[in-house]
Amino acid sequence: MKVLKVVGCVSLSLLIATSFLVAEATPKEKPFAGVKLRVAMIDEEREWAFRDLLPEFEEKTGIKVTIDTYGFEDLYNKILTASAAHTGEYDVCQFHFPDMALFDKRGYMMDITEWVMRDADEIQLDDIHPSLQESHMKYNGRYCGVPTHVGSMTFYYRKDIFEDQGYEVPTNWEEVLEIAKDVDEKYGPDIRGFVFMGRADIQGAATYLNFLGGYGGDLYDQKTFRPTVDSSEALQAMTMLKNLVAYSVKGSPSYGFDEAHVAFQQGRAAMLPFWDSGDGFFSDPKQSDIIGKWAVAPMPGGRATNGGWSVQISADSPNPEAAWEFLKWIISPEMERRLVPLKPSCRISILTDSEFSKYPSYMGFYNVLEGNPFPFPKITPNWQMLQLLGKAENQVVTGQMTPAKSLGWLQEQYKVILLRYDLWKPGKSK
Repeated sequence: MKVLKVVGCVSLSLLIATSFLVAEATPKEKPFAGVKLRVAMIDEEREWAFRDLLPEFEEKTGIKVTIDTYGFEDLYNKILTASAAHTGEYDVCQFHFPDMALFDKRGYMMDITEWVMRDADEIQLDDIHPSLQESHMKYNGRYCGVPTHVGSMTFYYRKDIFEDQGYEVPTNWEEVLEIAKDVDEKYGPDIRGFVFMGRADIQGAATYLNFLGGYGGDLYDQKTFRPTVDSSEALQAMTMLKNLVAYSVKGSPSYGFDEAHVAFQQGRAAMLPFWDSGDGFFSDPKQSDIIGKWAVAPMPGGRATNGGWSVQISADSPNPEAAWEFLKWIISPEMERRLVPLKPSCRISILTDSEFSKYPSYMGFYNVLEGNPFPFPKITPNWQMLQLLGKAENQVVTGQMTPAKSLGWLQEQYKVILLRYDLWKPGKSK
């Protein structure tokens, strides 16, 4: 079937006009009865919940869905391979929202703007935070996906220690350093001042972005794409992270997601910048030693790393409108409410509901969205850039390089990447 293309994902105009999904004998109440969909998603708890609830979706729509789950890199590689080869293996794909710059720019996914507008009341579009609509749903101004498994990093701290010592909640990284020093002196070595994700991967990169944003820096100029990781702001941020190592849980430079949250929930650190999924870990009586002893604050410096996933319909799907029914189901108000507290919701009504105030990161995430979130770069080489950033950060916290030398190395790497992808044009940059 021939389809029209706009800048970005594939248009629906002819698909809607020429849909052959409804068989004559299909009951009107279930127009998609018998349709089968295959979905590729990240292998985490929220997605497991979707899989567990699939019998309800099939009962409601007649659509039988199979969800395959993969780890972070395997999911990316699986979807990219299927999309580039146009295999049609998956009808619905979930990917890290910065990769919209790859999948939607190349037309691998569908433009669903017409369906979003048609069903705006049904999906309660106005209840999805405008910031998430721009970052996780749109590419070049067109709707291409829906947001789920969204969230930001937030600042966790031991409120019992803060109350006992009279510490004020830190508003900048200098204050974090002073508190970390004092905690080390008074509670060490059993409790250290700080713990962080320092491993040379996306989590190490995500940690550093909180520092970079807090000092007013960025990875590149947003207008010219000139790399800026050799700026004074970037150097201040990296130097501060290096200074905090001396007052951190010993393994922090090698810690990833699991090790960092385990250290905090075991009571081995007073402060932790971490994804808002920490609420579930730190509140779980089966695994947490700090129940009732922790709290959430805005990220020092005022900018928090923003992440999450976009779920989209493959341009090669033979059943796109059935796939749209699936997308509407996973972000419906009812589903979002059922999945509390598995990651913050994309919906304003849930993030701000007093019923969920026991999950501090819900309002914390809302405040990030209302403020100035620091998203991962939404450009084609984002994954490559984040990998290099994680390596640069790790070189510093493990003592292999000075902050200046590591950032100088990173600046040169970014120059090559941004030139290669024809994003930065030095002759036109100021």
